[in-house]
Amino acid sequence: MKIFDYVILGGGAAGLCAAMRLTEVGASPLVIEGGSYPAHKVCGEFFSPAALNILHRWHIHPLPIQQARIHTPSTSLEFTFPSLAGSLSHLRFDPYLAEQVAKKGGIVRTHTKLIQLTPASTLQENHRLTLESGEILEAKQLLIATGRIPHLTQQAPRMPYIGFKAHFAHISLDSTLEMFSFPGAYLGLVPIEEGKVNLACLAHVEKVKSAPSSQDFMQSLIDSHPILKRLIESGENLFETWMETKVPEFGLRQTPDWPRAYFLGDAMGTIPPASGNGLSLAIISGYLAAECAIQDDAVGFKKIWRKRCTSSIWLGKRLHQLFLHPSLGNLALNVCQLFPSLPPQFFNKMCKISR
Repeated sequence: MKIFDYVILGGGAAGLCAAMRLTEVGASPLVIEGGSYPAHKVCGEFFSPAALNILHRWHIHPLPIQQARIHTPSTSLEFTFPSLAGSLSHLRFDPYLAEQVAKKGGIVRTHTKLIQLTPASTLQENHRLTLESGEILEAKQLLIATGRIPHLTQQAPRMPYIGFKAHFAHISLDSTLEMFSFPGAYLGLVPIEEGKVNLACLAHVEKVKSAPSSQDFMQSLIDSHPILKRLIESGENLFETWMETKVPEFGLRQTPDWPRAYFLGDAMGTIPPASGNGLSLAIISGYLAAECAIQDDAVGFKKIWRKRCTSSIWLGKRLHQLFLHPSLGNLALNVCQLFPSLPPQFFNKMCKISR
């Protein structure tokens, strides 16, 4: 049985960023990832300014995004971000992080399934992990950046939404995030690398089920807004079909108080994609969890992270509701047209998560 100082469950943005930070201080973390790289994920692939300083330190430079255009069925608003945001696909971002972790002394195991976790009950014990291969590992400190864990009595979350994603070619957005609001759904388009555009959508399950198929649902959204329809018709969908996934309710999670265990990224809490802050929260939570793990301070991490992200998630949920209800969104956009400083101020406050 091999004992590791740090084991990270989940090799997404949060887990890999935790591993990167640990390698910076000479640690050799083990990352356990059930999938492989590169891989698409249903995600907006947008980075708010909050995490860009960390990424730049690691020589990751997302495509600069300077402004946003927000559209309801009857109103549009454009504003400039208070500081540059960015965008980069998971096809580029995740493999680069995994490669850098390995180069710096970490271990990234892909196609590796955890089938059982026995958490430590005291500070003198290690966490025990059983893998699908039969291998048993122990972790002095466990960083959890994944969803439900096998053999633990965690209640399955409610899944009220469905997320969609596709990449497009030949759509020009000029460093602009385009957001569209519909009753019960919203979607965003953002330019990524190589002249491509990522389109991501979130919709209530009931709205999707009301259409003959999920593909028909997406087409009906596109056809219902002339600006969106014109953008999509000028481009080429690079996916054979829309990627889709179930999405849980947003907010902070209730996590167990295991000794030397750190819940980060979506395992700690999720913010609506309307906020544009999901990836940055994952990155910063991974970075901060690693710093606290170095100090052997799991209790401190949980307290400080909840304090830092609670306001951002609350504001993100308010924005989420505005996008799902265009009649309210129209009122908000009209107010913002009278007071043009409000959108950048709101965005800055929502995304202000320091590490």
